[in-house]
This record gives sequence, C-alpha cells and structure tokens, in this order.
Amino acid sequence: MSQHYKLLSLGLALALVESISFPAHADLFKNFKADGSIETRSIGIDNETDRNGSAEDYRGETNYRLMVGGSFDLLDDVHSRILLGKTSFKQGSGAGDINSVESSTFFDNAYVKVDKVFNAIDLTVGRQFYGDPNDLNIYFGPNNDDILSINSLDAFRADADILGVAKFQGIAGKLADNGAVGANNNSDTDLWGAEINTDKVIPMGNLAAYYYTRQIKLDAAPVVPTGYVAAGGNDTLQVAGVRASGDILAGLGYHAEYIQDFGRDNAIVGAGGSDLSNAYDGDAYFLGLHYGHDLNAMPIRAKLEYARGTDNFASIAPSARFGLIWGEQTTAAGAPSTLNRGAFGSAASLSNVKVLDAGVGINPIAKLGLDLNWYRFQYDASLGGIGTSAGTEYDFIVSWKHSDNVSFEVNAATFQVGTSLQNAATPTSPITRLGADVKIKY
Repeated sequence: MSQHYKLLSLGLALALVESISFPAHADLFKNFKADGSIETRSIGIDNETDRNGSAEDYRGETNYRLMVGGSFDLLDDVHSRILLGKTSFKQGSGAGDINSVESSTFFDNAYVKVDKVFNAIDLTVGRQFYGDPNDLNIYFGPNNDDILSINSLDAFRADADILGVAKFQGIAGKLADNGAVGANNNSDTDLWGAEINTDKVIPMGNLAAYYYTRQIKLDAAPVVPTGYVAAGGNDTLQVAGVRASGDILAGLGYHAEYIQDFGRDNAIVGAGGSDLSNAYDGDAYFLGLHYGHDLNAMPIRAKLEYARGTDNFASIAPSARFGLIWGEQTTAAGAPSTLNRGAFGSAASLSNVKVLDAGVGINPIAKLGLDLNWYRFQYDASLGGIGTSAGTEYDFIVSWKHSDNVSFEVNAATFQVGTSLQNAATPTSPITRLGADVKIKY
C-alpha cells in the first residue's frame, strides 16, 4: 500500500506547498485537518455459490479499503472536504503502475458547505456521503460488504432547524448522467427527497418521517419480469417511511420502522398490451429491541429483531445487513442473499425476505468482545414453487479494541441451507466462513 500512500501524500503536499508559496492564497487551507482509514477484510469461504461440499470451491482472499481525506475552511462560513478512496483491491493482485493507481482511485467526497444560507439553512454542494449504514432504504458511503466498496451521491443537501422543534434534511441530486457532454439526452437517474425528525414527541425517543424519489428517465435497460415487455418510459420509484427509536428504560432501547412504496415503472408494460400492475406498491417493516448494561464491570449486550419485506418491495439504496454470510457476502453471483429475491430485490434489501435474529455479547475485559448472533431467513413469497425456507445462520465474533482508532476482529460463521435452496441433483452442504478484519482510523 506504500505506492498509494506516496501518490496521495504527493497530492496533498503539492497543495500545501502551493498555499505556502503564494501569499494570495495563504488562507486556502485554513484549519486544514487530514483524516482517513485503512481497512482489510480477509475471508475463507466454502460452498458459497453451489452449497455442495463434494465440489472444490473453497476460496480465500483479502480485500483492502483505503481512504485519505482532508477538511478545511475556504472562508469563515464556507467549508470544504475532499476524500480519495481506493477499494476492492485484493492482496496478491500484484503491484500497479502510476496509471493503474490513478484510474482506480476516486473522489468519494468533493464538496463545499455554506453555513446559514438565509440565516437558516446549511447548504452542502457536491459529492458526499448520506444516511446511516444500517438504513433499510437509503445510504451512500463505505459499505460493509465482502469487497469493502464505497458509493457516493452527487447532490445538493439542505439541513435546517425548524423552530427548535424538529430537524430537516433534504437532497436533490443525480445517480447517473447518461447523456454525452453537450448532448440533449433525457436519460438520467435522478434522486430527491427529504426527512424530518424530532425528539419532542416521544419521551426519550426520536420520531422521523421521510419521502424519497428515484427516477430513471427513459429507462433503456429495465428489469423485465415474466409477462412484461420493455417500453422505454420513465421508471419512478417513490419511497415513504416513518421511524421511531429511543429508550424504554435504562439500558433497553427500541427501533421500529415502516416503509411504503409508491410510483410506477413505465419502462415495462404488459406483453399483451394490458397494464399488468407495474406500479410500485410493496412495503416493509422492522421491529427491534436492544439492551446494554454493565454487569460487574463487564459490558453485556443483547438484541432481538424482526424484519419483513414483500416480494414486490423496492428500496432506493439499502445498506442494512444481516449476518456475516447473508449480509456481507453479497458480490458473488449465487451467494445466498442474491437468490430468489424477485425483480426488485438486491442482496442488501428486504425485498421478498423475512429475518428473525437474536444476539448476545459480553466484554469479559475492557478491550475484548465476544458476540454470538443467530439469524433465521425466510422468503415472503414462494417464487417458482420453491418454498419459503432460505436458511439459518450462526455467527461468532471475537473483537479486540487496541485503541480508540485501531481494532481487530476474527469471526466464524455457518449458514445452514433451508429447503428453498436445497440442491436438486447434487448433495447440499452448509456454507462455512472464517474471517478477520483490521480497522485503522487516523
């Protein structure tokens, strides 16, 4: 990784030298603060895509994610951030030259923030992260998947306080611009929406409501379910939700959320000329309890969660992940969470899935954590008559907090295959996974 550090360090050094060498720009990097992270994820997994122990399909790999950024003030009320990220590069893939480093390192943040526009609104403009990494509907940022990927959003964002009673955040941006430079091509993917939340309604809690729209204009490559044909219209997904979270009593908290789809996919129509209900009308919900308490100076924790999404539920950019195998192993075709999810499903979404999970954990000493989690996965609808039992997963995680900024983790997981994923012509075996993570922030 020294090669990547050299390139990024050179860029920052040149910027700093320029600010020092030219007095007219001496305050360009006022209050400059560098930050970043180095992460590794090592996995060894067997039977991931074929669930067949008699086939030789064990694989092991280590992926890296490197982020190097800086925040600084352009003016007293104008702030900026730049973050370079390099992801999904594997250990053992060989050294890259300068050209390959350049082409695979991306600006994941590049924005300015203006304070108190109209004396009320903080305005952020540019490429940025958005949302919570455990969100069921929308999140842009570093992903907790097997390849440590990153996704960002190009948008205008407005944050405001509403009379001290509620907080507002709204976005208007673009996920893809499919037109050539200078071309009048109406085929973009746009995203806009907002959330309002308040802690004045629920005692010791927060209540939020949100509404987002993702529109693929003149969708040229729609997902076409059986019984439909491509029509080349707009694909408009609208998602509304309400969320409540907070504390019930000391140590015991809750999270409840309901999500409803609206909109219409006019990029597909019925094959016979009729409209076969290509409206977005799926829904999903989540109910969770969590507990944390110190017992004889040893922190203990527990959770119980249930989540369900209909087979036609669609979300914007979901990020909530359940389990080391089902939730993190999502980029290989044939991994459990990629199968039988319907036309709207993605590996990180709740489309056509029910999840019941429970977990317990303890820190026998301050730096050492031991956690055991159980997950039961079922399909909400039996697609193609396969049944609804997807499988059961068991995870065991050992973590070590070296310091506030450095942590290590080793883990073991097994996925017991349900009747819906049983092999018809070959033996069916559990999926097994061993893993190790290193996280360094600076």
